[in-house]
Amino acid sequence: MMKLLHRTQRLFLQIAIPVFLLAGIAMLFAMEWSLRHFDEEKMHNTRHELETYVLRNDTLPAFFQSIDNRLYAVPFPAGAIPMTFSDTFLLNPLENEMEPFLQLTFPIKMRGQTWQIDLFQSSVEREDIAATIAALLLALFGLLFGVLLLVNRAVSRRVWQPFFQALDRMRRFRLTDPVPLRLPDSSVAEFQELHHTLEELAEKVQRDFRTVKQFTENASHELQTPIAVIQNKIDNLLQDETLSEAQMQQLDLMAQSTRRMARLNQTLLLLVKIENDQFAVREQIDWKSLLEKRLRWLEDFFMEKQVTLEKDLVPIMVDMNPVLAETLITNLLTNAVKHNVFSGSVYVRLRAGELTIRNTAAAPNDSPEKMTERFTRGTTSSEGLGLGLAMVREICEKNGFVLKIGFTEGTWTTSVFF
Repeated sequence: MMKLLHRTQRLFLQIAIPVFLLAGIAMLFAMEWSLRHFDEEKMHNTRHELETYVLRNDTLPAFFQSIDNRLYAVPFPAGAIPMTFSDTFLLNPLENEMEPFLQLTFPIKMRGQTWQIDLFQSSVEREDIAATIAALLLALFGLLFGVLLLVNRAVSRRVWQPFFQALDRMRRFRLTDPVPLRLPDSSVAEFQELHHTLEELAEKVQRDFRTVKQFTENASHELQTPIAVIQNKIDNLLQDETLSEAQMQQLDLMAQSTRRMARLNQTLLLLVKIENDQFAVREQIDWKSLLEKRLRWLEDFFMEKQVTLEKDLVPIMVDMNPVLAETLITNLLTNAVKHNVFSGSVYVRLRAGELTIRNTAAAPNDSPEKMTERFTRGTTSSEGLGLGLAMVREICEKNGFVLKIGFTEGTWTTSVFF
């Protein structure tokens, strides 16, 4: 995931680098053309001076041959000689190496016949000038590119500052906050409109959250009373000795369903509270002590199923809400016992940043990943509500933990990384 400023800088570089390269190449070609055009103009002037001198004196002037400028004249017996420019190489006797020259060939009338005149001008100086200008242009482009990059970064930071401020406040915003969300004013119309829209949206979400929260709490509270009354009446009826065996069985089924309804009501209410961040208080929790306490509480269940327990615990302190910590550990241990096989085993391992629980179990009906969905039970014979792992997943997500579950060869593995 790339940050906005980095993305902006990358787009700037993707556009600026090709533009600078093309501009540099174009300027090099333009500079090369300009220098060559200057040399050709210079040689044309020399040709014009030669033609004027020959027209007056019918002979070539005394031309001083040098390393960089040379003139050769040879009689041309017949035919027309075109005036042409060409590039060639001539020997530099001082350095004993071939050097590039620009050659101008043209005809001239002298002493009653046509002569071919070849003017040569060294291109080494032109190449040196081109290399120097290219180096200067490269340095200038590099400096300009660096300045533009820094300026673009500074301007981007300043322009996007209201966005980052709003993002920070949105990140710290909680639905349980008593005051509505307020974002800073901005001189940029788009940002101001965005802030206004976010404030209205946050206010609506807060209002809906309070409505749902109140409805959930009221519904749960109102359900508890009739459920308790039904349970109490069923318990009273079960004490009636005049009832037949069939009636007793029906009442027992009703009592089980009522207890299941009561657990379902409490569990769903707890899930809603977790989702609504109603457990904001956090403190350092000793997970080793909490695990040992829950394991002692489950000793009778271990004995009933003849499940052997093996534990490897080290003291670990985790910053989280104590109610959620106890709920998380209780659900994991209860699942390890409830869904275990007779004479099975449970292994609990606590290390820095990791809690792993392995237990023998029957193969699940569905993939392990789907077991964290609500109302999903591992087997059809399970008497659970199918909400235990869903609650564990919700607690892990709220605290930034990573939950991993898997089943391999009769062993169910649940790991929480924090």
